[in-house]
Amino acid sequence: MKNLVHFALSVLFLLGIASAQNIPAVDVFGGYSYMNFNVPASAETASQKLNFNGFEFSASVGLFHRLALEGDFSDHWLNDCGQVLNLKCDDFSWGFGPRFNFGDRSSKLTYFVHGLVGQDRADILAVSATTVSDTSVALAAGGGVDYWFSRHIGVQLGPVDYVFARHLNSFGAANQSDFRAAGGIAFRFGGNFPPAEPQAPKEPKAPKESKTKSQSHRSWIRPWHKTKSAPSETQPSESQPSTPVTSAPQPARTPASVPGPSRGMQVHPLGIVAAPQEFDGARILSIEPGSIAEMASLKPGDLIKSVDGKAVRTPMELAAELADKTGKVRIGILRGTFATETVILLGGR
Repeated sequence: MKNLVHFALSVLFLLGIASAQNIPAVDVFGGYSYMNFNVPASAETASQKLNFNGFEFSASVGLFHRLALEGDFSDHWLNDCGQVLNLKCDDFSWGFGPRFNFGDRSSKLTYFVHGLVGQDRADILAVSATTVSDTSVALAAGGGVDYWFSRHIGVQLGPVDYVFARHLNSFGAANQSDFRAAGGIAFRFGGNFPPAEPQAPKEPKAPKESKTKSQSHRSWIRPWHKTKSAPSETQPSESQPSTPVTSAPQPARTPASVPGPSRGMQVHPLGIVAAPQEFDGARILSIEPGSIAEMASLKPGDLIKSVDGKAVRTPMELAAELADKTGKVRIGILRGTFATETVILLGGR
C-alpha cells in the first residue's frame, strides 16, 4: 500500500509539470503482476516452480517518433514458501531499455514492445529449510496493449515478458527462464496530441425584410381595417396614370464579408480560391470538391493565418509556403472568433 501511495503522488506531480510546460511524451504504468519463478537445481536448492504475486511499475520517455526509453521495476513474493511457515521467498528486479510504440496519441488502442536489461535479486528456498539470496543479471522482452478512456488515462494489459536470469551459477545451477505478466492503470501526458476538430460556425440568420406601412402592425392612429393597400403594378392609382410601371431588376448582391471569386487567387495545393484580408491572412472564398481543403473540413469564410507556425498575410504567401511542402502540414485558421489548427497531408510533387 505504501508503494501505491508513492506511485499515485508521483503521477500527480508529473501531471502538474505536464500542465505547466511542454515536455516529451511520457507513459506511466502501475498495477498487479504475476510471476512464474523457476528455482534452479544446485548444491543449495532443489528444482521447483513457484507462483509469485506482486506489483510492477514502469515509465517511458519519448525520444523521437515512436521510440522511447523505458524503466521497469517489479517485486514478487510468496509467503510460507515451500510449505514452510514464516518463510518468505521474494524476487525484486529492475531494468532499462528501448520501447517501441504502435499507434498515435489520438487512438483508443495502442500497442508496445520492449527489451530490458537489468538485475534480479532473489531470496529462494534452500534445501536446509532456509532462504538463500542471490543477485543475477536479468534480461526481459515482451509487450502489451493499452486502451485509453481519455487522452491521459487508460488501462494496460501487460507487459507480458519472458525473463532470463542466471541465479546460483556458482553453485552449478543452470540458466533460468521465467514468465511475468502484469495489468493495471496507465497514464500519459506531454507530447503532441492532435488538435481538436474545429466547431462549425452557426449559420447566419437571414435578414428580416422591411415591411411597408400597409403591411406593418396595427397602429393607434390608423387601424389596419382603415388602411388602404398600396396600388399593385397592374392596377392604376388615383394619382398616377393608368400606364403600368415596371421596376428595374435589382442586381444580385455579394456579402460584404466575403469578396466575390473574381477577386480571389487559386491556391492549388489546397484546392481553394482565397482573397487577401488586409495583410492578416488568406480568406477562403470557395473550395473545390474532393480537394485537400474539403477533406480537412475547411470552409468558405475561414481565414488561414499560418503554415507550420509561420504567419502568412496574403494568398500569395500561402501558396509560396505550400509550394515545397510534403507530408503532414499544420494549417492555422481563424473561424469567426475561434482560432485553431488542423493537420493536412500533402503528397510529393
